Amino acid sequence: MATIAKTRKGKAAAGKPRRRTYLPAAERRKLIIEAAQQVFARSNLQGARTRDIAKEAQVNQATIFEHFESKEQLFQEAVVKPLIDAMRGMHERVEVYEKAASPDEIASLALESARRHVCDILTIFPLLTAALFSDPDLGRKLYREQIAPLIRERGEVLDGIAREGLDLDFIGLANFGMLFAIALDRYFGEAEGEVDIDHFARQFTRMSTGGFARDKAGKAIRESMDGSAT
Repeated sequence: MATIAKTRKGKAAAGKPRRRTYLPAAERRKLIIEAAQQVFARSNLQGARTRDIAKEAQVNQATIFEHFESKEQLFQEAVVKPLIDAMRGMHERVEVYEKAASPDEIASLALESARRHVCDILTIFPLLTAALFSDPDLGRKLYREQIAPLIRERGEVLDGIAREGLDLDFIGLANFGMLFAIALDRYFGEAEGEVDIDHFARQFTRMSTGGFARDKAGKAIRESMDGSAT
């Protein structure tokens, strides 16, 4: 009888619903956004399901819709907004060049800025790809209206130190393209282990400021290009 009573007691305990941990609304909203970022990065906007986001956040679907009107609004808050905020931060750090007082200070600022840029692109890469490639129309609109202007502004900020003959829009594209390629290779390439941020930052700075050609060859190429442009 004691064994039966113990078993019944165990079943009753097992059947008792677990008490949910209370969280303030702002904190629960933050957990939902973090979970949504993970799910959207894996499944993009079209493939992501709110029940999967709810499971990741350890809430029910009704709770998601208490905070967000739709999956699309959650995508904006979890993916698009933090992506644009991060890219604006990257742009603002480029502006420190204007305050540099000497070439050595510019070099130091450029290297430190490059380190932060590499860290940022590795962080936002899943959001960037989800935002741009989840839906063609959404991605095109986002790129044209918000991302492309920020990329162009990156080039404009470097106007004072750019070599003559270089298009400022192209400078912005080239700088962003290198960062995107670093993140792309990190996420889909064969490299393992931690990223050597300092190595990539130094390589990025050297490419941004001097190109990849040796001095003699680089000078000849630049002179040839300058001549053909006239």
